Amino acid sequence: MLNTQPQKKTNTPTISNNNCPCTKPYNCLTNGIIDHAFCSKYANYLKAISYFNDVVPKIYSDVSFTNFVIKNTIIKKAVYKSVYFVDHKLWQKGSGLILHGGCGTGKSRLGYTILKEIAIMGGIIGVVDVLHDFETFEQADEVLKTALKSDIIFIDDLGAKDYKWITEKIRIIIDEINRSQKSLIISTNLNPQILINSLEL
Repeated sequence: MLNTQPQKKTNTPTISNNNCPCTKPYNCLTNGIIDHAFCSKYANYLKAISYFNDVVPKIYSDVSFTNFVIKNTIIKKAVYKSVYFVDHKLWQKGSGLILHGGCGTGKSRLGYTILKEIAIMGGIIGVVDVLHDFETFEQADEVLKTALKSDIIFIDDLGAKDYKWITEKIRIIIDEINRSQKSLIISTNLNPQILINSLEL
């Protein structure tokens, strides 16, 4: 069907030619505004946040390492390793992470926090939510096509559904990641060693 709606007008912010002294745009004391215009760092930050919010579930729009609730030493260690993964740009080197634990431990939130930081750095992110995106074989195909265009893919809730065709779809992702030297993050309640063996990670 032909879209006859007029194109929406977008407000493009004015970009300042001056450099912002801040290293992290979200901590900028002037909110990225220099001489009544956005600095380029802050404008890119706003673009990345908008992109992130378009890709991930709305419930995770406010995630960050600074507001992550650390309930115990295991979560503290997981957050530390995640920050290291992002700051050292291991996601650009084909490294990955498995976030495992029971329900309500913060696996998904941590995965989306990592994705947000990577989006802010300019990375292209992809999400495969097994619980919601794999309702049908056709829906899964569409999600895979989109996710495989990314630098890093987050597979959320692996093991939430146990169907042979889902395992086959996950193997397709892993094969493509290995071939393209992309990164993968998996959140799961499965035993990590069993997962590694079954998917040949």
